[in-house]
Amino acid sequence: MPTFSEDSLLAVRFGNARTGFDLVGIVDAALPVARITAEVLAQDSKDIPLLEEYVLRLVDQGERAPESIAGFLGLDVAMVNQTVAVLFGSDDLRWTAPVPGTAPVPRLRLTEKGRFTATKAAAIVPVRVSQSLVFDQMLWRASPYSRRSTISRDVATEAGMIMLPAARSGPVEDGEVTAEEITTLLQENGTTTREVLQVKSIVQTRTRHVLPVKLLVYADAERVDIELGVVIDGELSDRHEIELIGLGGAKGLGINVEREPERPLLEPDIEEARIPLQEVTQKRAEQAAVQLNSPAPLPLPAKPKALESQAEEIRAIGVFEHPELLDEALTSARKRILIISPWITGAIVTTAFVGKLERRLQRGVKVDIAYGYDDSENRTDPNAIRRLNNLAARYPEKLHVARLKSNHAKILLFDDAWVTTSFNWLSFKGDPDRTYRVEEGTLIRNREKSDVYYARYLELIGDNRR
Repeated sequence: MPTFSEDSLLAVRFGNARTGFDLVGIVDAALPVARITAEVLAQDSKDIPLLEEYVLRLVDQGERAPESIAGFLGLDVAMVNQTVAVLFGSDDLRWTAPVPGTAPVPRLRLTEKGRFTATKAAAIVPVRVSQSLVFDQMLWRASPYSRRSTISRDVATEAGMIMLPAARSGPVEDGEVTAEEITTLLQENGTTTREVLQVKSIVQTRTRHVLPVKLLVYADAERVDIELGVVIDGELSDRHEIELIGLGGAKGLGINVEREPERPLLEPDIEEARIPLQEVTQKRAEQAAVQLNSPAPLPLPAKPKALESQAEEIRAIGVFEHPELLDEALTSARKRILIISPWITGAIVTTAFVGKLERRLQRGVKVDIAYGYDDSENRTDPNAIRRLNNLAARYPEKLHVARLKSNHAKILLFDDAWVTTSFNWLSFKGDPDRTYRVEEGTLIRNREKSDVYYARYLELIGDNRR
């Protein structure tokens, strides 16, 4: 049973969430937030209601009749009598005989338990504390996000995340976070014993922060109308989607969707054996349902071909499976890895990417990476190339990085697996050209075929090297 990436699971859950729209992309995005510290006046919750506390404390101070207590508090006697009855039931109050020389009316007195209850309640008083919060700058309100989940804006930029807009610029001002909002946030985060009575001041950190989220890109059949969904903590947020529409939506973010490119055709025998994308998608959805611990979708009317991971298989792969196969190559290849991609971005060639690649090299895996496109070299990040070249300098016998004169191929080959596709393997994140499309490729797990095409691609790299 395969393990699915976060994006693949989101595609299974939300792929059919919009009637008449296809999910064409899942993008790493950054929601602008501010880390703030609120100086507040807060009080821990008391074990008894306020009226019961006041009745006990007044009895302790000498008010022994319900009528006098009601007069002191400005309440109806019936309400006080009801509270007295509750305190009798909890063994906090008792009647005592009238004092000689006074009206022959019983008087209230505290029991030992009642005296302890009154003393404990009186000891709980408001205190001034600092409360750390995360302020959502798109919704412009404090939100229940964990501060540990936020990252600096610079880190998000380096990772190639799309920056979502804020509702306004400027710092969070005093008065924009209320005591009631903070109390509600505390309760949502599991702190139910504290009530915030007053917000004294708000201090915001100077470093700009964001919350990593997922942006779902949907498009109609003509790829003209585009809708966006915002996933926070694994769930779609309608409030953020509505706010994002008001802030410009897909157009404001520069997001476009193109029609699907033609799938690279293969030799007739491979095409005949190839399991089509519909069957692959259905099988993966059934497998993902197990990981999601949810009911599996209904099977297709026609029984699909077997899709379990096999020594040999020829099948379609959808757009969201491509990154999983790249990661499989970087983490499990034993003999060889070959990647051809027109462009390379720093959002893909990260520290984690280089670390995984180096571990393959240390295990003796031979790696060839080729890139280059005749008229769009500006889409390749020179820092990413520098990182790869530095690694190649440390492993000159194992890693070769080549820049090609002209290249349209998009190939991943590792061990006995070969993937041909229209997917940009090393620039599918961080590309300033935010154009998305449904990419479909073909996975062939076959030693003979992989050997043939491995030799063919090495020859292509040699003939087109700059």
